Amino acid sequence: MSEREGELDVVSLENEEDEDIPDVATCQRLVEQFAEITGTDEACAQFYLQDRKWDLQWSVNAFLEARSGGIKILNDGDEPEVVVTFDSQMVSVLSAATEKPPDKFCFITWNIDGLDDKNLKKRTKTIARIIERERADIVFLQELVPKTFTYLENLLPQFVFVVGDTRDYFTATLLRRTTVYFDAHNIVPFENTVMGRNLLCVEAHIGDVKLNLLNTHLESTAEHSKERVEQLTLAFTNMKSCLPSSTVIFGGDLNIRDKEMSSVHPPSNFFDLWEACGRRPECRWTWDTERNTNKEMPGRFKPKCRFDRVFLRSAESPLVKPQHFGLLGLEKAPGTQSFPSDHWGIIVHFEIVKRANDSASSQSLSLIRPSTSK
Repeated sequence: MSEREGELDVVSLENEEDEDIPDVATCQRLVEQFAEITGTDEACAQFYLQDRKWDLQWSVNAFLEARSGGIKILNDGDEPEVVVTFDSQMVSVLSAATEKPPDKFCFITWNIDGLDDKNLKKRTKTIARIIERERADIVFLQELVPKTFTYLENLLPQFVFVVGDTRDYFTATLLRRTTVYFDAHNIVPFENTVMGRNLLCVEAHIGDVKLNLLNTHLESTAEHSKERVEQLTLAFTNMKSCLPSSTVIFGGDLNIRDKEMSSVHPPSNFFDLWEACGRRPECRWTWDTERNTNKEMPGRFKPKCRFDRVFLRSAESPLVKPQHFGLLGLEKAPGTQSFPSDHWGIIVHFEIVKRANDSASSQSLSLIRPSTSK
C-alpha cells in the first residue's frame, strides 16, 4: 500500500498483470466511492478493493461484514445467517456510484419446490446462498410459498422482489438493486388454469438495455397438456408484442414435453438458450429422477424431462448475447440428504454488445445462433 495515504500506488498498478484490474483513473474513482459509502479513508478503500478485483459492491459488503455494521444476524431456528442490509441511503449511494452500466449480467431460473416441507428451510437457505454466490442479477423463481417468500426476502435484501401472487404458491422475479432497475410490471392471468398459474411480466433496464422479463409456471401433469400448450402459446404471443427495442427473456418451469413443444412452433427470432448455447447433454434434463433423489419414483424407470427452459429475443441494439448455459443445485443442501429442489436451476451468463451499425435484425440474430449443431 502507498506510504502517502489517499493516493494510489500508480507504479504498482501499471505493472500489475491481473487483467481484472481497471485503469488508474477508474481505480481512483472506485477508491473515492468506497470511502464515501463506508465513511472511511482511501487507504482502507484500497485494501478492500485490491483484494476483491476492484468490485465495489463486493468490497463494500466485505467491509460491512468485517465491521458488523450494516449487517444483521438472522437467528431463525437454524444456524445463524449473516445478512447484509441495504437501507435506502446505501442503495442510493451504490446506485449513484455505478456510473458505467455492466457489460454482462447473470440470469437464474429455478423451481424451488416450496410445496415440499422436507428440509424446506435448509433447502431455501441453500438456494439463497447459491443465488448470491453466483452474483445473479435477474432471478426467476417458481413455487414459492408465503413462508419461503418471507424467508428469502430476509436472506436476499439486495434484491427487489416482484411477485405474481402471494397466496398458496406463486412465482417471483428478483432484480439486483445495484445493477437492474425496475420500471413496471403486470400479471397476465391464464384463463384456463385450474392451478392458479399466470404469466408475470416485468419491465426493467440495465443501462441502455431495455428488458421484458416473462416468468411463468405452466400447468403441471400429463393430463393438462392441452391447457399447458395454450398457456405457452399465450406466453409467446406476449413475447411478440414486446417492442423491438426491448430484449425479451421468457422462462421458468414450463412443464413442457418435447412433443408438446413441437406443436407450438416459437417464432423464428426466439431462441431456446439450451439449444443456442450448444445443446450440452449434461445440461439437458432439469427434472431428472435418476440424479435427483428428492422425489422417490417407484419402479425401475426413472423419468427425466426438460421442464425448465429459457427463451431469448434480443433487441437489435444493444445486443444481448448468451455466453454460457449451465445447471445449479447439483449438490445436496448442507446437513441434509436433500438437494435444494427436485428441479435443477438454470444459470445463463449474458454479454451486452453495443454495435456501431444497426443495419438488419437478421444480422443481429445471427450473432446469437450457435455456430455448430450437435
